[in-house]
Amino acid sequence: MLFGGIGRTFSTENDRQYETIGAFWDELAAKYGRSNLQGLGYGWTDWSIEYVIGLVRGEIDGVNRAVELPDTGWVMVRGRTADLGKIYEKIYQEGRLEYEIERFTDSGDCEIMYCRSTDRVK
Repeated sequence: MLFGGIGRTFSTENDRQYETIGAFWDELAAKYGRSNLQGLGYGWTDWSIEYVIGLVRGEIDGVNRAVELPDTGWVMVRGRTADLGKIYEKIYQEGRLEYEIERFTDSGDCEIMYCRSTDRVK
């Protein structure tokens, strides 16, 4: 599966990525609508994360990244955006991720799909 969109590298120092990725979402939500966006996180280091925002439906202007994703091995979690910290706390209890795809709605719902390298079918 190919995930394409607008990609940026964000600092993870002092958990700075939450604010900066949130601003990135707000910027693109103003143009495309929040519920039509999906964000892909990958390539974590101790200092940064790669993050790409694409559309659920349609073509986003300014595509600068395409990431090949596994077709299998994904786990889905649904919940409320207000509980996002708790959702991720539970997800990360089992270890680091290789990829995560996030979707949010203006009504406060979220959907997280994630894949660990050990989840992949070899």
